[in-house]
Amino acid sequence: MPNLLTLLLALVLAAAAAAQDFSDIAPLTDRSVGRVFVDAPGGYVTGAGVVISSGGSGSLLYLTNNHVIERGRDIGVVFKTSDTISIYRGAVLAASREADLAVLQLDPKKVTAAPPPPLALDMRTLRKGEPVVAIGFPGAADAVMGEEMNIAAFETTLTGGNVSRVLQGSWNNGPARIEIVQHTAPLSPGNSGGPLLDRCGRVIGLNTAIAKGVSGIYLAASARTIADFLDEAGLSVAAASGACEPEAGAGAPARPAGPPPAVPAGPGNGDIRFWAIVGGIPAALLTVLAVIAIAASGRSGGDRLPSAEGRVALTLTIRTGDTSFSRRIGRDSLRAGVVIGRGRGVPVDIDNPRVSREHLRLSLEGRRLMATDLGSTNGTTVDGKPLAPRQPRQIGEATVLTLGGAVEIRLRAGP
Repeated sequence: MPNLLTLLLALVLAAAAAAQDFSDIAPLTDRSVGRVFVDAPGGYVTGAGVVISSGGSGSLLYLTNNHVIERGRDIGVVFKTSDTISIYRGAVLAASREADLAVLQLDPKKVTAAPPPPLALDMRTLRKGEPVVAIGFPGAADAVMGEEMNIAAFETTLTGGNVSRVLQGSWNNGPARIEIVQHTAPLSPGNSGGPLLDRCGRVIGLNTAIAKGVSGIYLAASARTIADFLDEAGLSVAAASGACEPEAGAGAPARPAGPPPAVPAGPGNGDIRFWAIVGGIPAALLTVLAVIAIAASGRSGGDRLPSAEGRVALTLTIRTGDTSFSRRIGRDSLRAGVVIGRGRGVPVDIDNPRVSREHLRLSLEGRRLMATDLGSTNGTTVDGKPLAPRQPRQIGEATVLTLGGAVEIRLRAGP
C-alpha cells in the first residue's frame, strides 16, 4: 500500500497539473503536429507525429513511432490550419524498433497553407515536476463525430501534466537501453508518435506507451533518445537549449534558441519491463480512404477532403480461372450495399458457374466494411474460413474473399 508521503506527493503533482495554464502552447505547436494514417494489413491505423525539419521542394521530416508505421504500405499525413487541411504523402527514411522511432519524408500532395514549421528538439536535463504537454489525436474522441469524421478529426487534443522522472529502460523487454521520460500528461490510443512538449513548445520526448495495470504513468522516448536515433540515421534537426522560463507578463512562452549543451546522458534509475503501446486505432473508413488515396496519388487542388459523393471508395481485383479484372465501387453504392453474383442484374457480375446469381453483398455499416453471403450454393470464405450464410462479417483491405471455391476477390482502398 502506498505510504502517506507518496500519496501526498501524488496529490501535490495532480494539483499542480490542474493549475497549469497551457493555452499559450497550442498556437506555437498545433500547426506542426499532423495526424498520420497508415494502410496496414488488417485495416487502417492512425497516430500522431511532429515536423522536426523542412527540406527543399516543400518536403518535411516528420517524427513518429515505429509501431505506428512499421506494417504500412501507403502513408498519409494531414495537418490542419484554421478551417482547411493539407495532405502529405509519407515515405520512411529511418526506423528503429528498439527506440520505437521513425522518421518520414513528407511530400506535399494536397496543400492549402504554408508548410508546418518544425519544432526544436530540446535535450536539456529535465526537472522533476516541471510542467509538460502531450499533443496527439486520441481515437476515442472521434466517436462523438458520428459515422463520418470531418475536419474536426484533424484538430489536436492537448493534455497537461508534469515530469515524474527520467529513467533508463526498454520497450517491451527489448535489449536496448534508452532514456525514457515518465510523466502524468494523460495519453490514450491515437497519441502514439505525438510530441511531449515543455512550456516553450519544444520537443522533450515522443509519447510511446502507457504502463499496464496502473493509472497515471505515461512514457515517452526522451529528446536525447531521439537525438541518438537521428544521429545514427545521419539526420540533423533544429535544437534548442537552456531552461524553459516563460517571460514574466508575456502572453506567450519564451523560445530559447542556440546549440544544445554537451550534457552526457548519464545513468538513470529504474527499469521498464511492463508497457502497452499507445498505438493508432482503426479510424473512420471513409476519411482514411480519402487521405490514403490522395497521399498515394499525384492529385492536388481544393482546400478540404474531396467530396464523399461519387468518390471511388473501394477497388475489387477479381480473379476467375486465368482471367483477372477490376471493379470500382463508390461510397454511396457501398452504403446501399453492392451485390456480387452471376447475372446481368447485379452490380458486380462474375461469369463463373460456381458463383450464385446473388452470391455476396458488400456494405458499409457506419465505419465498418461488411461482407454477407446471400445464401449461395457453393459458399464463401473469408481468409480461408467459411462465411456463414446471411451473417455479416467485418472485413478489411487485407481480406481475401473466395466465392464458390473458384473466384478470388482482393480489396484495395480508393480507385
